Amino acid sequence: MTITINCLIVDDEPLAIQVIENYLKRLSNVTYKACRNAIEAVQLLQQEKFDIIFLDIEMPVFTGIDFIKNLKQPPIIIITTAYTNYAVEGFELEVLDYLVKPISFPRFMKAFDRALKLVTEANKTRADPTAANNQHIFIKVDRKYVKVLVQDILYIESLRDYIKIYTTQTNYITYQTLTSVTENLPPDKFIRVHRSYTIAIDKVTAAHSTTVQIKDTTIPIAREHRQQTLNRLLHLNNK
Repeated sequence: MTITINCLIVDDEPLAIQVIENYLKRLSNVTYKACRNAIEAVQLLQQEKFDIIFLDIEMPVFTGIDFIKNLKQPPIIIITTAYTNYAVEGFELEVLDYLVKPISFPRFMKAFDRALKLVTEANKTRADPTAANNQHIFIKVDRKYVKVLVQDILYIESLRDYIKIYTTQTNYITYQTLTSVTENLPPDKFIRVHRSYTIAIDKVTAAHSTTVQIKDTTIPIAREHRQQTLNRLLHLNNK
């Protein structure tokens, strides 16, 4: 499957923008836009979806760090800067890579290839939500991307701006909404049962009118989800 990668360059230096543009022009299936400050970038993100942002740090009015902090669900971010002293803060904000100017093409491609793999995996998950047992999602955990097998997920709990994914092996906490992660899971295998919970249907061991049981955990079913949840559970058992 060939996909188009949409990139955004944010830098107040025209020559720096030109370098990234020239690198992107060498690649196939890549589109891009550029802007000179973070305010313009925020406006563009409200109008269009970008897969990767190449972001400068030292910009007038609104720095790259401030820009990242104000994004609810940022795309993949690769920092491009002349300064090395922001590296720790950048990685604490879960940027994918940190490129120090002048940026060579090989170093640029190393970062781009990492981003491309993540974008490709995300698109595969959305395009084929009913794939076999090796289907997986990638989530950000402790400044790195972790692969989670869909078949291992027991249930997911919303913790306001974060979610906690409970699996057969371990648990993960990531900055994401319950709605967005549920949309990327196979709809025939998962169901939202409450504003705070999405469950794996085949992991339910017992059900009542107001709760379901998964292992030793009792999960509430919201009133508006009760009929659909029970219908789905009964249909699964009757297969």
